[in-house]
Amino acid sequence: MEPIDEYVVEEIWQEVSGFTPSQIKREMQKLGKEQPALLSFILEFTDEVDQEVKGLALYMLFTVYRMFQKGFGKKIKSISPDKIINCYESNEKLMQRLEGAHDKFYDRIAKTQVSEQPFIMKYILETLFEQSDDEDPVDLTDDDIGYLYLLLKTGVDILNTTTNE
Repeated sequence: MEPIDEYVVEEIWQEVSGFTPSQIKREMQKLGKEQPALLSFILEFTDEVDQEVKGLALYMLFTVYRMFQKGFGKKIKSISPDKIINCYESNEKLMQRLEGAHDKFYDRIAKTQVSEQPFIMKYILETLFEQSDDEDPVDLTDDDIGYLYLLLKTGVDILNTTTNE
């Protein structure tokens, strides 16, 4: 399947950024009903990070999920916990193998690993690295950025696989 269009990604990003706290709460409850395992994955794997970091992870997951809904225009079938964990473990192994790799090699691998949904991955990276431009930035450490990237890449990968089945 084709990658989700850059304009769809930007439209959803802008739409969600305008949501009120009550809209976000309502939509997160809806996400929890549609994808309980995916939401639980993010909640459990961010259990030991600062509350603001956890909130950012949830917000970004919700935004990514909306991008997939709009981009593919169909209901996304429920994802099993086993599929999510297998995908996470695969991504975690990839990240471990890349530790200490030469920058050119790392760049080449990163490009091939995010190529199926490049515009969503661009949104994730921009959000993680450009926090200082926001009105109320979340103070992210390098470890937070790496960890959130791993979690959100897992979300993107599993949503991409599920929508293409």
